[in-house]
Amino acid sequence: MIFVDANYFLRFFLDDNHDQHLIASDLFTKASLGKEDLCIDMVVIFEIYWVLKKYYGARHLFVRQTILNICHMDFVFMPERSILNLAITNFDSFNYDLEDSFHFFFAQSQKAKEFATFDKKLKNKFNKTR
Repeated sequence: MIFVDANYFLRFFLDDNHDQHLIASDLFTKASLGKEDLCIDMVVIFEIYWVLKKYYGARHLFVRQTILNICHMDFVFMPERSILNLAITNFDSFNYDLEDSFHFFFAQSQKAKEFATFDKKLKNKFNKTR
């Protein structure tokens, strides 16, 4: 199993360093052919989200599509893929950042009885689903 850091995904999608893009592409190709096992955690996703928004100033649709593209990389083991997919496809309708959307759907998936937050809008949204 190979843990893949955010910078591999960033180089792959942005191709802003062509040598590193080729290295990342090679790894992803090998994994898609079943020659390597890859994994990531949610920290990688949130790092990609933050870097694309804050450092690169990427447009919302590009950031959203990039995260969705990662969700569709079935050859990458991602324990909370289904929750991330819900969060990224619905966070526009919530008007929240990805992390709040993820927390909302994660709490639901764990059947949380309450959402302890000082964010009244988020708490009200959660309470309406109970």
